[in-house]
Amino acid sequence: MKSTESRDARTALLLSIRPEHSHRIFAGSKRFELRKVIPAVPFKRVFLYETGGAGIVGWFDVGRVFKQPITKLWKTVGTAATSRERFLSYFSSTKEGFAIAILNAHRFKTSISITELNGDAFKLQPPQSFIILQPSAPLFALLEAARQQTLKIESPKVVSLRRITRAQREAYTSLVTRHVGANYDGIDEGFAKSNLRIHDLGFDPSGFFTTSKEVLGIHKSNKSCIGFTTLTHKSGGCVKTGPTVLLPQYRSKGYGQATRKEIEDYVVRHKARKLYCTCPDTSIEVMRYLLAAGMRVEAHLANHYSTSHGEFVLGKLLTIDETGTNIIKPTKNLHGDIIDPALIDRNQLVRDFKEMFERIWREVPEHFVRGFLKQSIEEKATEHHRKPKRLVCLGKEGHVFGAVALLPKRGGAVKGLLLRNTSNGSSVKKMVDASFDMVSQLGGRKLYFLHPIADSETILLLKLQGFQAEGFLLAPYVPGQDVVVMSRFV
Repeated sequence: MKSTESRDARTALLLSIRPEHSHRIFAGSKRFELRKVIPAVPFKRVFLYETGGAGIVGWFDVGRVFKQPITKLWKTVGTAATSRERFLSYFSSTKEGFAIAILNAHRFKTSISITELNGDAFKLQPPQSFIILQPSAPLFALLEAARQQTLKIESPKVVSLRRITRAQREAYTSLVTRHVGANYDGIDEGFAKSNLRIHDLGFDPSGFFTTSKEVLGIHKSNKSCIGFTTLTHKSGGCVKTGPTVLLPQYRSKGYGQATRKEIEDYVVRHKARKLYCTCPDTSIEVMRYLLAAGMRVEAHLANHYSTSHGEFVLGKLLTIDETGTNIIKPTKNLHGDIIDPALIDRNQLVRDFKEMFERIWREVPEHFVRGFLKQSIEEKATEHHRKPKRLVCLGKEGHVFGAVALLPKRGGAVKGLLLRNTSNGSSVKKMVDASFDMVSQLGGRKLYFLHPIADSETILLLKLQGFQAEGFLLAPYVPGQDVVVMSRFV
């Protein structure tokens, strides 16, 4: 990998760019600028001339500059630069390319018109690709002055995150209950108190992929608490954010974006690999600020946690060039029937379940498997709002080679984890049908499976049984292992 680490802070580029690409830069979703050619002189900053007459619209600071063969460059930047189709089309006539890492992108409050610049001092012609701006050039001085003025006007907010204190817990519970309850069905104080309980424990005793939660206060520079966020740590270095709620008097004042930046910095310091969150598809302002923070929509779940609206799942990978580590092994063609898990020897059930889970996902501690099986088999509650876990088993002669773990969520949705050590389609179909029936008996509205895309056999079987793909999550739990969301309403 070739990279330029040092820059001359006195040199900049004026780069020609299409409006759709500059918009993505300022929205935070485009983190690399691709070029076939760049100047040999080092440069620290890039000013953007937007084609179509808009003029010079803003700038970004330069991070690393990569020069690599095209196939390797795609692995480095991926969709953080553009789509694969556009990438290959752009570089179709060259073997190597450049990627400029984008840092601290800012838009001028008012764009600088090329027409206005074409006086005696400049005689500027719009660049076909780029113009090198030396410190002695009048245009360099003008753009630097405009940049400094923009930064002065913006006066960005700064916040810090700290563990919630005992004195703040009542405010957290009240604020989160009002905020979340306004968008989701069946939310009461128990939701916030559950977050605090897992925060205090330091681990989640019931989560398949959740390892722990942190409830953090959001603080201004004067140390006053202006809101709260909850970070849910998942296996494989993934962190879910939310709910994140500011006190009303601090909303729409730049503290939301400051909080997103601090959350990202916080989880990166703790070696996180990916951030993701969910958002009601009716919350336009929330979507805007999440997209501006570089989050990308990975799934759109219909009437998921509520009967009145859908749910977006947004994610942001914090690392580059991941490699899958989990290979899904082939299975035997074993025919089985639905069997009551309570009638199976518990030790045998633990071994079978653990083996199947690790085949599809990752290693799981035996004590966790025992805890889940105990809950799912002995749980007496039948009302969905009490979130009773259930287990559907497929097997024969006291041996299990298929299972579905059913995990009720808020608003009537039920998450299913499908595990199997058989390729027998008719037997797996029985298991999925039995799971669907059980969700109906529990009062659930919707059954959805999260399943690795690599297991195409299972995904095809779900599709044939009426399940629809609602999105693709980029490596949510295992590095390099993408997941599809397959859903069906009861």
